[in-house]
Amino acid sequence: MKLIKVILRPERVLDLKDVLTRKGYHGISTKQAAGYGEQKKTVKQVYRGKIYQQRIDAVKRVELEFVVADYRVDSVIETIRNVTKTGIGADGRIYIFPLDNAIHIHSGKRHLGDSTEEGFFDEI
Repeated sequence: MKLIKVILRPERVLDLKDVLTRKGYHGISTKQAAGYGEQKKTVKQVYRGKIYQQRIDAVKRVELEFVVADYRVDSVIETIRNVTKTGIGADGRIYIFPLDNAIHIHSGKRHLGDSTEEGFFDEI
């Protein structure tokens, strides 16, 4: 079982969520993030009649997290790349972490991936 963390452009989040939901991944967590990458950006601002240039390095991003069974990781990664790739760079990153257990708080059941697959069993 793997924990997938995706940091991506905000305008791609709903498209990715919709595709992942259709594939059976419903336990997706999201949060707002800011990224400091290779890009350097300056903006001009006017304050009391004077023009100032301000450097803005932080780029708005969204972070998604969800659990995937080991045998589905490659297809999920390919899906994420196909949906989020813009062709102009700075599309984000995908991080993959090993995960030993996932336990539902309300039932105590453990599982190996998404809720549509076999692998649910009662806590021993």
